[in-house]
Amino acid sequence: MPRVKSHGWYTLRMPPLSIADKVMLSGKPFTIFHTSRVTESLLAQAIDEHRSMDLDTCVTNAGKPYLGHSEEYHEKTGEPFLESSPIWEAVDLIAQSDIFALVDCKHYDAVSIVDEVIARIGPERCLLHAFVSELKLDYSRGEEEPDFLTEWLPIVTLSEFKMKYPGLTTTASAKWAPRDLLTNPHHKNLLEDIRKVLKDHRVDTVYLNVPYDTISDMQLRYFLAENIIPQFSIDGVDVTRLSQVYVGTSDILEHTSIVDRLQEG
Repeated sequence: MPRVKSHGWYTLRMPPLSIADKVMLSGKPFTIFHTSRVTESLLAQAIDEHRSMDLDTCVTNAGKPYLGHSEEYHEKTGEPFLESSPIWEAVDLIAQSDIFALVDCKHYDAVSIVDEVIARIGPERCLLHAFVSELKLDYSRGEEEPDFLTEWLPIVTLSEFKMKYPGLTTTASAKWAPRDLLTNPHHKNLLEDIRKVLKDHRVDTVYLNVPYDTISDMQLRYFLAENIIPQFSIDGVDVTRLSQVYVGTSDILEHTSIVDRLQEG
Protein backbone atom coordinates (compact mmCIF):
# COMPACT_ATOMS: atom_id res chain seq x y z
CA MET A 1 0.00 0.00 0.00
CA PRO A 2 1.52 3.40 -0.94
CA ARG A 3 2.65 5.80 1.79
CA VAL A 4 2.28 9.57 1.61
CA LYS A 5 4.55 11.87 3.66
CA SER A 6 2.73 14.79 5.25
CA HIS A 7 4.34 17.22 7.72
CA GLY A 8 7.07 14.73 8.54
CA TRP A 9 4.66 11.84 9.12
CA TYR A 10 3.91 8.92 6.83
CA THR A 11 0.27 8.05 6.38
CA LEU A 12 -1.20 5.14 4.47
CA ARG A 13 -3.08 6.08 1.33
CA MET A 14 -5.94 3.67 0.82
CA PRO A 15 -6.43 2.40 -2.72
CA PRO A 16 -9.67 3.50 -4.39
CA LEU A 17 -12.71 1.31 -3.85
CA SER A 18 -13.78 -0.74 -6.83
CA ILE A 19 -17.38 -1.48 -7.78
CA ALA A 20 -16.90 -4.96 -6.31
CA ASP A 21 -15.62 -3.44 -3.05
CA LYS A 22 -18.67 -1.21 -2.83
CA VAL A 23 -21.06 -4.07 -3.56
CA MET A 24 -19.47 -6.15 -0.80
CA LEU A 25 -19.60 -3.25 1.64
CA SER A 26 -23.25 -2.57 0.81
CA GLY A 27 -24.19 -6.17 1.58
CA LYS A 28 -26.75 -6.05 -1.23
CA PRO A 29 -26.92 -7.36 -4.80
CA PHE A 30 -26.21 -4.98 -7.65
CA THR A 31 -27.42 -5.39 -11.22
CA ILE A 32 -25.66 -4.04 -14.32
CA PHE A 33 -26.91 -3.63 -17.87
CA HIS A 34 -26.11 -6.14 -20.61
CA THR A 35 -26.57 -5.37 -24.28
CA SER A 36 -24.94 -6.17 -27.59
CA ARG A 37 -25.88 -2.82 -29.10
CA VAL A 38 -25.20 0.68 -27.80
CA THR A 39 -27.49 3.25 -29.41
CA GLU A 40 -27.51 6.99 -28.82
CA SER A 41 -30.95 6.87 -27.21
CA LEU A 42 -30.14 3.88 -24.99
CA LEU A 43 -26.94 5.46 -23.74
CA ALA A 44 -28.74 8.76 -23.10
CA GLN A 45 -31.36 6.92 -21.04
CA ALA A 46 -28.72 5.08 -19.03
CA ILE A 47 -26.95 8.34 -18.26
CA ASP A 48 -30.17 10.21 -17.43
CA GLU A 49 -31.26 7.43 -15.07
CA HIS A 50 -27.78 6.93 -13.54
CA ARG A 51 -27.56 3.24 -14.39
CA SER A 52 -24.83 1.44 -16.40
CA MET A 53 -23.82 0.56 -19.95
CA ASP A 54 -22.31 -2.50 -21.60
CA LEU A 55 -19.45 -1.85 -24.02
CA ASP A 56 -18.60 -4.87 -26.16
CA THR A 57 -15.09 -3.78 -27.05
CA CYS A 58 -13.67 -5.31 -30.20
CA VAL A 59 -11.40 -4.74 -33.20
CA THR A 60 -11.71 -5.66 -36.85
CA ASN A 61 -9.24 -8.08 -38.39
CA ALA A 62 -7.44 -4.95 -39.56
CA GLY A 63 -7.23 -3.63 -35.98
CA LYS A 64 -9.92 -0.92 -36.08
CA PRO A 65 -11.79 -0.59 -32.76
CA TYR A 66 -15.57 -0.72 -32.57
CA LEU A 67 -18.44 -1.76 -30.30
CA GLY A 68 -19.84 -5.20 -31.01
CA HIS A 69 -19.04 -8.88 -31.40
CA SER A 70 -16.03 -10.09 -33.35
CA GLU A 71 -15.98 -10.71 -37.08
CA GLU A 72 -15.30 -14.35 -36.21
CA TYR A 73 -18.52 -14.44 -34.17
CA HIS A 74 -20.61 -13.20 -37.08
CA GLU A 75 -18.88 -15.49 -39.57
CA LYS A 76 -19.55 -18.57 -37.44
CA THR A 77 -23.10 -17.71 -36.35
CA GLY A 78 -24.35 -16.01 -39.49
CA GLU A 79 -25.87 -13.26 -37.35
CA PRO A 80 -25.81 -9.76 -38.88
CA PHE A 81 -23.72 -6.98 -37.38
CA LEU A 82 -25.67 -4.64 -35.10
CA GLU A 83 -24.96 -0.98 -35.63
CA SER A 84 -23.72 0.66 -32.44
CA SER A 85 -22.52 4.15 -31.59
CA PRO A 86 -18.90 4.95 -32.47
CA ILE A 87 -16.79 3.58 -29.66
CA TRP A 88 -14.98 6.75 -28.59
CA GLU A 89 -18.14 8.87 -28.71
CA ALA A 90 -19.83 6.41 -26.35
CA VAL A 91 -16.77 6.20 -24.09
CA ASP A 92 -16.45 9.98 -23.81
CA LEU A 93 -20.15 10.38 -22.97
CA ILE A 94 -19.83 7.77 -20.23
CA ALA A 95 -16.63 9.39 -18.94
CA GLN A 96 -18.47 12.71 -18.57
CA SER A 97 -21.30 11.04 -16.61
CA ASP A 98 -21.41 9.09 -13.35
CA ILE A 99 -22.57 5.71 -14.69
CA PHE A 100 -20.71 2.41 -14.57
CA ALA A 101 -19.40 0.61 -17.65
CA LEU A 102 -19.26 -3.12 -18.24
CA VAL A 103 -16.20 -3.29 -20.50
CA ASP A 104 -16.51 -6.62 -22.26
CA CYS A 105 -13.35 -7.62 -24.14
CA LYS A 106 -14.53 -9.40 -27.29
CA HIS A 107 -11.17 -9.98 -28.98
CA TYR A 108 -7.69 -10.79 -27.70
CA ASP A 109 -6.28 -8.06 -29.98
CA ALA A 110 -8.55 -5.48 -28.31
CA VAL A 111 -6.67 -5.48 -24.98
CA SER A 112 -4.94 -2.16 -25.67
CA ILE A 113 -8.30 -0.63 -26.66
CA VAL A 114 -9.85 -1.95 -23.46
CA ASP A 115 -7.02 -0.29 -21.53
CA GLU A 116 -7.80 3.05 -23.17
CA VAL A 117 -11.53 2.66 -22.47
CA ILE A 118 -10.85 2.00 -18.78
CA ALA A 119 -8.39 4.89 -18.53
CA ARG A 120 -10.85 7.35 -20.07
CA ILE A 121 -13.86 6.34 -17.98
CA GLY A 122 -11.94 5.64 -14.78
CA PRO A 123 -11.20 2.17 -13.38
CA GLU A 124 -13.38 2.68 -10.29
CA ARG A 125 -16.40 2.90 -12.60
CA CYS A 126 -15.53 -0.08 -14.80
CA LEU A 127 -16.13 -3.82 -14.67
CA LEU A 128 -13.77 -5.61 -17.04
CA HIS A 129 -15.23 -8.87 -18.35
CA ALA A 130 -13.54 -11.60 -20.36
CA PHE A 131 -13.93 -15.27 -21.14
CA VAL A 132 -10.76 -16.77 -19.68
CA SER A 133 -9.02 -19.79 -21.16
CA GLU A 134 -8.52 -21.39 -17.72
CA LEU A 135 -12.32 -21.64 -17.46
CA LYS A 136 -12.82 -23.03 -20.95
CA LEU A 137 -14.39 -26.35 -20.03
CA ASP A 138 -15.85 -29.12 -22.17
CA TYR A 139 -18.77 -30.59 -20.26
CA SER A 140 -21.84 -28.97 -21.79
CA ARG A 141 -20.85 -27.69 -25.22
CA GLY A 142 -23.44 -28.35 -27.90
CA GLU A 143 -22.53 -30.75 -30.69
CA GLU A 144 -22.29 -27.99 -33.32
CA GLU A 145 -21.82 -25.03 -30.97
CA PRO A 146 -19.04 -22.81 -32.33
CA ASP A 147 -15.98 -21.79 -30.36
CA PHE A 148 -15.03 -18.15 -30.89
CA LEU A 149 -11.28 -18.43 -30.57
CA THR A 150 -10.63 -14.68 -30.60
CA GLU A 151 -12.70 -14.06 -27.46
CA TRP A 152 -10.49 -16.06 -25.05
CA LEU A 153 -7.97 -14.31 -22.80
CA PRO A 154 -5.56 -15.87 -20.31
CA ILE A 155 -6.63 -15.09 -16.78
CA VAL A 156 -3.28 -13.42 -16.14
CA THR A 157 -4.48 -10.59 -18.39
CA LEU A 158 -7.12 -9.77 -15.78
CA SER A 159 -4.43 -9.89 -13.09
CA GLU A 160 -2.29 -7.44 -15.04
CA PHE A 161 -5.19 -5.02 -15.41
CA LYS A 162 -5.87 -5.32 -11.67
CA MET A 163 -2.23 -4.56 -10.89
CA LYS A 164 -2.31 -1.49 -13.12
CA TYR A 165 -5.74 -0.32 -11.94
CA PRO A 166 -6.37 -1.43 -8.31
CA GLY A 167 -9.81 0.19 -8.39
CA LEU A 168 -10.94 -1.90 -11.36
CA THR A 169 -13.45 -4.73 -10.98
CA THR A 170 -12.54 -7.85 -12.95
CA THR A 171 -14.90 -10.59 -14.08
CA ALA A 172 -13.89 -13.99 -15.42
CA SER A 173 -16.43 -15.98 -17.40
CA ALA A 174 -16.54 -19.73 -17.87
CA LYS A 175 -17.97 -21.64 -20.79
CA TRP A 176 -19.33 -25.16 -21.02
CA ALA A 177 -19.15 -25.94 -17.31
CA PRO A 178 -21.15 -28.94 -16.08
CA ARG A 179 -24.75 -27.86 -15.75
CA ASP A 180 -24.76 -29.35 -12.25
CA LEU A 181 -21.38 -27.88 -11.28
CA LEU A 182 -22.77 -26.29 -8.12
CA THR A 183 -24.98 -29.17 -7.00
CA ASN A 184 -23.21 -32.40 -7.89
CA PRO A 185 -20.61 -33.51 -5.30
CA HIS A 186 -18.68 -35.27 -8.09
CA HIS A 187 -17.58 -31.79 -9.25
CA LYS A 188 -16.16 -30.81 -5.86
CA ASN A 189 -12.53 -30.83 -7.04
CA LEU A 190 -13.37 -28.91 -10.22
CA LEU A 191 -15.22 -26.29 -8.21
CA GLU A 192 -12.30 -25.96 -5.82
CA ASP A 193 -9.89 -25.57 -8.75
CA ILE A 194 -12.07 -22.83 -10.26
CA ARG A 195 -12.25 -20.90 -7.02
CA LYS A 196 -8.50 -21.25 -6.47
CA VAL A 197 -7.52 -19.93 -9.89
CA LEU A 198 -9.87 -16.98 -9.40
CA LYS A 199 -8.41 -16.22 -5.97
CA ASP A 200 -4.81 -16.61 -7.16
CA HIS A 201 -5.43 -14.02 -9.88
CA ARG A 202 -7.39 -11.59 -7.69
CA VAL A 203 -10.53 -11.87 -9.80
CA ASP A 204 -13.43 -9.95 -8.26
CA THR A 205 -16.46 -11.63 -9.82
CA VAL A 206 -17.15 -14.85 -11.71
CA TYR A 207 -19.77 -15.73 -14.30
CA LEU A 208 -20.03 -19.53 -14.31
CA ASN A 209 -22.78 -19.71 -16.94
CA VAL A 210 -24.68 -22.47 -15.13
CA PRO A 211 -28.48 -22.74 -14.84
CA TYR A 212 -29.97 -20.29 -12.38
CA ASP A 213 -31.95 -22.99 -10.57
CA THR A 214 -28.64 -24.52 -9.41
CA ILE A 215 -27.61 -21.30 -7.65
CA SER A 216 -28.43 -20.96 -3.96
CA ASP A 217 -27.21 -18.97 -0.98
CA MET A 218 -24.88 -21.84 -0.09
CA GLN A 219 -23.13 -21.62 -3.46
CA LEU A 220 -22.96 -17.84 -3.25
CA ARG A 221 -21.32 -18.07 0.18
CA TYR A 222 -18.77 -20.56 -1.19
CA PHE A 223 -17.32 -17.89 -3.46
CA LEU A 224 -18.02 -14.91 -1.22
CA ALA A 225 -15.85 -16.56 1.45
CA GLU A 226 -12.88 -15.75 -0.83
CA ASN A 227 -14.20 -12.27 -1.73
CA ILE A 228 -15.32 -13.47 -5.15
CA ILE A 229 -18.79 -12.27 -6.12
CA PRO A 230 -20.88 -14.64 -8.27
CA GLN A 231 -22.48 -13.04 -11.30
CA PHE A 232 -25.49 -14.23 -13.31
CA SER A 233 -28.46 -13.03 -15.34
CA ILE A 234 -31.54 -12.09 -13.33
CA ASP A 235 -33.90 -11.96 -16.32
CA GLY A 236 -36.93 -14.21 -15.97
CA VAL A 237 -35.94 -15.68 -12.61
CA ASP A 238 -37.03 -15.22 -8.99
CA VAL A 239 -34.12 -13.68 -7.13
CA THR A 240 -36.12 -13.08 -3.96
CA ARG A 241 -35.10 -16.54 -2.71
CA LEU A 242 -31.47 -15.34 -2.47
CA SER A 243 -30.22 -13.34 0.51
CA GLN A 244 -26.50 -13.19 -0.26
CA VAL A 245 -24.55 -10.65 -2.31
CA TYR A 246 -24.26 -11.14 -6.07
CA VAL A 247 -23.83 -9.10 -9.23
CA GLY A 248 -26.76 -9.48 -11.57
CA THR A 249 -26.98 -8.70 -15.25
CA SER A 250 -30.11 -7.76 -17.15
CA ASP A 251 -30.96 -7.08 -20.79
CA ILE A 252 -33.64 -4.67 -19.55
CA LEU A 253 -32.21 -1.31 -18.57
CA GLU A 254 -35.11 -0.53 -16.22
CA HIS A 255 -34.30 -3.66 -14.19
CA THR A 256 -30.74 -2.56 -13.45
CA SER A 257 -29.43 -0.77 -10.37
CA ILE A 258 -29.00 2.96 -9.88
CA VAL A 259 -25.32 3.78 -9.38
CA ASP A 260 -26.01 6.45 -6.74
CA ARG A 261 -26.51 3.80 -4.05
CA LEU A 262 -22.94 2.57 -4.40
CA GLN A 263 -21.47 6.01 -5.09
CA GLU A 264 -22.81 7.20 -1.77
CA GLY A 265 -21.13 4.23 -0.09
